[in-house]
Amino acid sequence: MPNGRALLVIDVQRVYMEPEPMVTAAGDDLVPKCRALIARARESGVPVLYVQHVSEDQPDDPALVGIHPEIAPLPGEPVILKEFGSAFMKTALQQHLEELRAQTLYICGLATFGCVHATVMCALCKGYVVNVVEDAHGTTDLPGSTAAEIVVHFNRTWKRAGASLQCAVDVTF
Repeated sequence: MPNGRALLVIDVQRVYMEPEPMVTAAGDDLVPKCRALIARARESGVPVLYVQHVSEDQPDDPALVGIHPEIAPLPGEPVILKEFGSAFMKTALQQHLEELRAQTLYICGLATFGCVHATVMCALCKGYVVNVVEDAHGTTDLPGSTAAEIVVHFNRTWKRAGASLQCAVDVTF
């Protein structure tokens, strides 16, 4: 891969978006932003790697637990299955990134306070250049905090830790 970059799309699965969708800081739906990022990455020749959480307590319906159909992977685009928060923990993600010679990661997906956070922090610790798409990760309201407040808090945390933040419309691969 000539530019050493990759887009990670974390856990954008219907099971985490229905009946109540996880939303971005602006309160809008995450899927259209991810779809636009994926299209731009593909047009630029940047590999798209999907991360899909799997667990015993998920429904048996593959349509619910698989990657959201509006951003479905193309043939040949890897789907990394994970059981833990970080997309790096006990998965093939690092191997895929090494094969691609990717050192710069663009990260979007679900959920801000969980799997996105764990993946961003692991990527920083492993020495990757991390670009979080600040308006393309989402969560739900939690007791005492709105989704918007949670997203803003984690964006600040990641920036302090060394990640760069970019708005979805400003990402150029």
